[in-house]
Order: sequence, then structure tokens, then C-alpha cells
Amino acid sequence: MSKETRVETDLARRLGDEGGHDYPDFDAMWTRIDLARQESEAESARRQGRTMFLRGRRLAVLSAVALVLIATPVLASMSGHWDFTFRPGVKSALNHGFGQTIDKSVTNNGVTFTVDSAMSDDNGTTLLYSFDPGDEEPLEWRFSEVELRTADGEPVVKVNDVQSMRMNWKKGYYSHIWDKENKRYNGFLETPWTFDGKETELQLSVRGLQEYNTKRLPLALDLAETGVQTFPVQDGGIESASIQISREAEGKMVLKSLYTYWDERIANTNLPAILVKKDGKLMERSGTRVGLDNGKWAEQEIYQLDDIHQQNITFELAYMTPGKKIDGEWNLGGLRLNKEKALHASAIRTLDVPVRTTEGEAVVRKLFIRPTGIRVEIEHGNSYSRLPYKGVYLSVGGRKLEGEEWLTDNTGEGSHYVQTYVFDAPPDLRLTADLPMELLLQYEVEEKWDYKQPILLSHISGEKQTLTMDVGEYPVRWTYYKQNGDLYVESESSDERFGGINQTFIRQEDRRIPGHILFDWIPGAGLNDSLNKRVDVYPGFEETEAEMYIFMYLVRHPERELTVKLQ
Repeated sequence: MSKETRVETDLARRLGDEGGHDYPDFDAMWTRIDLARQESEAESARRQGRTMFLRGRRLAVLSAVALVLIATPVLASMSGHWDFTFRPGVKSALNHGFGQTIDKSVTNNGVTFTVDSAMSDDNGTTLLYSFDPGDEEPLEWRFSEVELRTADGEPVVKVNDVQSMRMNWKKGYYSHIWDKENKRYNGFLETPWTFDGKETELQLSVRGLQEYNTKRLPLALDLAETGVQTFPVQDGGIESASIQISREAEGKMVLKSLYTYWDERIANTNLPAILVKKDGKLMERSGTRVGLDNGKWAEQEIYQLDDIHQQNITFELAYMTPGKKIDGEWNLGGLRLNKEKALHASAIRTLDVPVRTTEGEAVVRKLFIRPTGIRVEIEHGNSYSRLPYKGVYLSVGGRKLEGEEWLTDNTGEGSHYVQTYVFDAPPDLRLTADLPMELLLQYEVEEKWDYKQPILLSHISGEKQTLTMDVGEYPVRWTYYKQNGDLYVESESSDERFGGINQTFIRQEDRRIPGHILFDWIPGAGLNDSLNKRVDVYPGFEETEAEMYIFMYLVRHPERELTVKLQ
């Protein structure tokens, strides 16, 4: 299972849990992946079949570069005050002497903002900052805007609070967390921007400090109901919460939720979550969330079935609402950055190494090396194609490295994608030019587009109807029913090799009506390989019969692997 996202950990901290047709546009899914928008209905279905599938993939790539590690005690000790759980490469770079001390502060409206240190090289710039609003206990603070400019005022990067949540490498991002020992907040601002020569001077401006508080709403969730349960919220910008409970293999229960908003900006700032408590204490859970750009959030969590059916279990919807705001601007000029000592650990390598998969031809184009880590670009020859593997790693001298996909971009040529992966430099590995490198692709999830048989839904009513039929080689159980005037269609299979169906559509005369994918989830992309349940909704469906088809289904091949030499 992939590590928690930064959003999940921040949410756990705040909650005291330390232990046309309006179907979603998957092109702009968050989770560090921004995809290009497309138009046609069929291609939209093809597109969404890939977006979530690779959300949690990780990739590690090595370049032929030697790192000379020189410890800097001041910066190394400083790194002990920052939380580098999600950016260990920043800590590694500090420990190995690639940073520089800045130590410039400004105070406004009782808040002191400090740029503590920096790292700059030919492929990017990182600033470590801290701010002290006088808090005794941790609160949730976000800046309205963070802007970096050159000495003559030319903008370098500008990040608002929504962009910071998306952690988009191309636009830059910032992130901070509570420092309990020093009672302040420590964070870092990262951008791919860099400067010519070895030295430059920058200005940093931070504007508006907004507090967010957690609000809770009790939910009367029926554990015996396997259909979709919808709860009106009408608060905090949230219109409603749709929740579905399903039992899965190995004694687990999956809780899926979808939140609909009337304000897209709020959808990216209030981070809703379903809290499951026993005797007032949060229960252990594993899960993941994804934000959409169409005013929706989706979330999936897994609990132990025996735990969830105990006495004194309660459910709450928690979400963030704006609290007090500290107006003002914190400006720091004269930030002199020098990248001389990082130059030998910074490089761009053009590889153009071909990779052939069931998705077609791809090419590992470039590696961008920084002291903090490495990012790689992989370009695909076919429209909408991506690497069809759950595990993407790199063997470096016999050691297996992993990374994370941060961004997917459209090249602008026939909807061809360029995937960008980032991985952090491990502190105990010395990279040299002669280390053997192999890209390891593991656990293929194949897309099947050749199933053309109709699924005939009859006697459609408020009563649940079921039928079972084979999709390819796999038995699929269909459950369909009407609720509040909408047709709900659920699909799942007992065969774990079946990865699920991406989307259905109903044919009416010459029209294809795509289903609204309720939880915006590609089965098989989540946390448990037994998951393959899917729910489509057809709003305002009035007929009693329907001829339904599927666009694509997934097949899991855990035994399939591919090795690509990168020399």
C-alpha cells in the first residue's frame, strides 16, 4: 500500500488521530496529476479509465552523476526541526551540505516570518521557512498567496492556497507543519525555477494568513444498507455527501464517499472526511482521497469488518471552515542564493530510451537531477496512454528505489501524455556514474476495450434487481435499482484478477448516455487487490428497461514484469 498523502496526515493531526452530462472530468484530478482536457464522450471514457488507475504509482530513476557528500553541521542540525516525511530528499540535501543558511526575518501584525535556509541548483529552488503567530497549540494556517520575485521585481512563482493543496511541481508549491518543540510552523517552498550563473538575489512576499477550523456533523449511517446513502449538508460549501458501504475479502469493509460542492475553491480547501469512532475515539483506518476540479471530492477508506460492527460506533462528517484571518504582507528582500556547491549534483540527462507496453510505445525522455532528488519524464506515443503497471521502480546497483508520480501533462499533439515522476534522494546511497540502472515495471493492469455485448436491465424499479454474466473470462454481478428518480448500477466480481469496469453507457436510439461515475474510482487502483466494485448513476432515468454497455474493463496480472535498461 502506498504511503499516506500529506493531506491525510494533516487531516489526522487536526482531528487528533495520530495513530452536458456532469460526470467527473478526470483530466484535472489532483493527487499530483494534472491531465489535459478532452472533448468527445467516448474518448472521455477512455481517458478516465487511466487517470485514477495510476494515481498512486511510484517511480525511481537514476542519472549518471556522482554526488560528493560534504556535511554541514549547522544545516544538518537545522533539519532536525523540520518534518521531512514527504520530502526526505530535502533533508538529505541539507545533511550532505547542499544548502545555505539565509536566516532573514520580518514581523507584521504580531507574526514573524523567517526564511531559514535555501537550496538552489540548475533544476530548481527550495526555500525552508518558518512562521510564528504565537500559537500554543497547532492550528491549520494557509497563506492566501506566496510570491517569489527577482531582485528587480520580475515574478518567478506565485502560489495561492488552492494551488498549494495540489502540490503541482510545474507551478511550485508550499507546505508547512507544526513544530511542537519550538511552537511555530516549519515548511518549504519548492519551484522548478532556477537562475543563470552561480548567484542571484530574490524577494519573497507572503500575503494573508487564514486559519481553518474543523467542524463535525453527525451521520446516521446504516451499516446494513449496501446501496448509496445520501446526506444533505448545506454547510461549509458542501451540498451533500454520498456514502456507500461494501464488504470485501479478508474481513474488511470499504467506505466510499463523494462530496458535492457549489464552490470549486471551497472544494479544494475544506478537506472533508468521514470519521468512524468507538466510544468517542477514532478507529484505525487506511485510505486515500482524491480531489476533482469540478467541485467534488472522493474518498475511500478500509476498516476491519469486526471492528465496525461493534457497539457504540458513531459516524461524523468532518470538514474545514474558515476561522480568523490575519491580514497583511510579509516581505523579505535580499535573499542571496548561490548554487555553486550544488552544480556537481545537478544535471539534465537526455535518454530517449524506448519502453514497449500493452499501452503502446513510450520513451523515457529526460532525467532532472537535484541534490534533493530526481524527476523523470516519460512520453507516450499513443493518445491517452500511460504506463500500465502498479509498481514502477529502479534497480540501482542491486538496490530498489521508489518514487512518486506528481504530474501528467498533455503534449498538445494528439493528446499524448508526458508523465513526470519524482523521487527523493536517499541519504545513505552514493550515486556514481558507473552504477548499473534498470527500470523495473511490476504488476501489470491491462485494459480491455473489446467487450461489445449488451447488459440488458429489465423491470427497473425501486427494488434491487441482480443478474450475473461473464465479462471476458470473469463473472460480474450487476445490481441495479432506482433511488430518488435516478438509476443506480453496481458492478463487482468475485474474481480478484478482474480489476473492474471503468464506465458504462446506455444506448438510446443513436445516442450513447454515459453513466455518472459516483465515486470517481477506478477499481483495482486502490488499497486492496480484492476491490473491483463500481457504481454508475443515470440521473432522471424514467424507463423500466435499458440496454447497457461498458467502455472498458481492467484485468490484473500481478505476475507480469518488464525490465528496461537505462544505460
